[in-house]
Amino acid sequence: MPNFLQTSFLAGLAALAVPVLIHLFFRLKTKRVELGTIRFLRLVLEENARRRKVMRWLLLALRMAFVALLVGLFARPFLTAAATGSDKELLVILIDQSATMQLKGENGRLIDQAIAEAKKLIETAGTQTRFEVAFFDHDVHPLTDSKAGDGVKSDAVLAKLQAPAATFGATNFGAVFAWARDICVKAPAGVKQLHLFTDLQRSGLDWTEVEPLPAEVKPHLHDLGRPVVNNVAITEVRTTRLWVRPGESPTIRASVLHGGTFALEEVAIVLEIGRVEGRQKSERLASRTEFAKLAERITKRERVKLEPGATVTLDFELPALSEGLWQGRVTVEFDDDLPFDNQRFFAISATPAYRVLVVSSESDGSAITSETYFLDAALRLADAGDSYSASPFAPTLLTYADGVSFPNLSGADVGQVSNLPVNSNENRSKTLKASDGQVGNLPHGFDTVVLANVADVSKPDADQLASFVRSGGGLLVFTGDRVSAKSCSTLTDAGLTVGEIGDTKVTNDLPWRLTQWDDKHPIFEPLSDPQHGDLRRLIFAAYTKLTPSADANVLAQFSTGDPAVLERRVGDGTMLWVTTSCGRDWSDWCRSRLFLPTVHQLLGYEVGLTSGGRVRSRLVDTEPKTAVGGQRPDAVVAEPRGADALTSAAIPGVDQFERFAEIINTSPRESDTDRCTRQEFEDRFAVKFVEEAGTTDSQAAVLGNVELQQDELWHWVGCVLLGVMLLEGFVGNRTTA
Repeated sequence: MPNFLQTSFLAGLAALAVPVLIHLFFRLKTKRVELGTIRFLRLVLEENARRRKVMRWLLLALRMAFVALLVGLFARPFLTAAATGSDKELLVILIDQSATMQLKGENGRLIDQAIAEAKKLIETAGTQTRFEVAFFDHDVHPLTDSKAGDGVKSDAVLAKLQAPAATFGATNFGAVFAWARDICVKAPAGVKQLHLFTDLQRSGLDWTEVEPLPAEVKPHLHDLGRPVVNNVAITEVRTTRLWVRPGESPTIRASVLHGGTFALEEVAIVLEIGRVEGRQKSERLASRTEFAKLAERITKRERVKLEPGATVTLDFELPALSEGLWQGRVTVEFDDDLPFDNQRFFAISATPAYRVLVVSSESDGSAITSETYFLDAALRLADAGDSYSASPFAPTLLTYADGVSFPNLSGADVGQVSNLPVNSNENRSKTLKASDGQVGNLPHGFDTVVLANVADVSKPDADQLASFVRSGGGLLVFTGDRVSAKSCSTLTDAGLTVGEIGDTKVTNDLPWRLTQWDDKHPIFEPLSDPQHGDLRRLIFAAYTKLTPSADANVLAQFSTGDPAVLERRVGDGTMLWVTTSCGRDWSDWCRSRLFLPTVHQLLGYEVGLTSGGRVRSRLVDTEPKTAVGGQRPDAVVAEPRGADALTSAAIPGVDQFERFAEIINTSPRESDTDRCTRQEFEDRFAVKFVEEAGTTDSQAAVLGNVELQQDELWHWVGCVLLGVMLLEGFVGNRTTA
């Protein structure tokens, strides 16, 4: 009896009704006509009618066989035959290591009980047994190499099978069943046993769809859960903004869930927050600060009444925060069965806006002729002379002319700033001065630099700009009539170009438009929705033709096929080149409603706003967001935490990187301790667990040295399908002839 790997395709057998309906509704109908003496003709017609009737039934059978074989081809049939062989057996062990497995049972933690029982299975297995062991939570963590085949011995598996000191992941049964199914399907023929150790948490049922296990697999369920769990959890801590300005007073809102069976009176909820002194200097390596070492610590305490199954929300008003990264946590002071969710972390960055140095070659501040008038207004989000506190950018304008040099971009030794011109228009953004000391008050200098149609950058300034970008700074370049291969020679020598700069292309009739862009890139992803504006509406009268280098990525193109926006990584920083002007000379872009969001996306990508900003939040069961340039910071704690320790990406807390902090918390779904029944689990994954352990032993004894040999038949089905198709064509032609 054949089995099928993709049983869902068998539903296609319903299509067998199609040729039957065609045969019934479109069969040849005859009309009786009385003629003269046609005795001999009548005999011939009757004989032909009988032959056509047989051929039509044969044609129907062939068409039905064609549909059935096509369905069988997609379902991938295979034969499982019994034959005498060796004592080979596949033993798959799946151990739940989600956060709720820290619950204490009669013999310690549930995960410790699971590992103890799993070790007994391994120790009593046969000498020819192949082991596949994996821990799972929201993901699968195999302990054995599935490619090793029979090479994995029981001693090696037992040595690796150790209980983690702490677990924080969520539960995903679908992911581990998909992994186990792939292992069983690819495994050679033999006895196949699967043992699942879990607490049957209901929240893990609905994550992933998965095909059923092969029929020859004998699954066993080891239910370690407790029927009643007394749990009080902090399920959410949030603030309206993760990034505030120094001196603002944010509000923290916490949600408390009572999962127990009895009401609780006067439960203490404590908020602690403090400022981090000193920051991690690595963009790749994370560090953490203990709460005892935080400065300016603030503690607030509230008492609440908790009803069974209810969620209570509390608001904590904080005082004005000084500049810096503030790290906090909310804790429920209650001794329950699951302490992993008794606290939840948060962080707030009380820092100024991202500092943007906008460099241009003109001093005119009028809206008609200025190269940076609209760019400056888009960054400030306010009228001339004003500023908006919620704007993420603080622009500083610099007119680059003879005798002028860049300020110290990194912020170190900023007292050496010299030759910085004063902008004649007082209503513009602040202009750097050597005497006002503004740069000295900014500990990190500038976050990114914008060159707006700037030509002939001096070699010292180009070298400083290259060092700034390599160390993690951003550079955004707009071209214009001053930009050429000759005028940008110092930038080229410093490695700050994205390719070969060509001539300026000017349209003589119809303007050019943007026709292609990378809608998966963080810059253009939110702009690709037509509801947010159509980038194809922008028109351009001129642009700089630029041939991209091998290490540059073209993010957008004009209708001519030439690049419009290019990206290139330089060290830890990113360069973006826009091959048109940011003023009114070459396009109407700066006057369209798309100018502001596009500029914010370009600069936001360079400073990390598109990846989450200065404070980012995620759950343990989600992947970290990709950083600028596609590089993902390594979530590794600077100090070792022991041989069996988890990485910081799996431990709740606040990871501090050089340019941002990341809040990591457990999934609130894991705090829901509601359990599913055995029958609900079997129905969800189309699996039937063996009722008693003795049944498995007796079945294995009966099988003895019997080996299951599995052979797929899809190639044979394909050959038969081709033959049926040819025969159907031949019979169909003969029937209608």
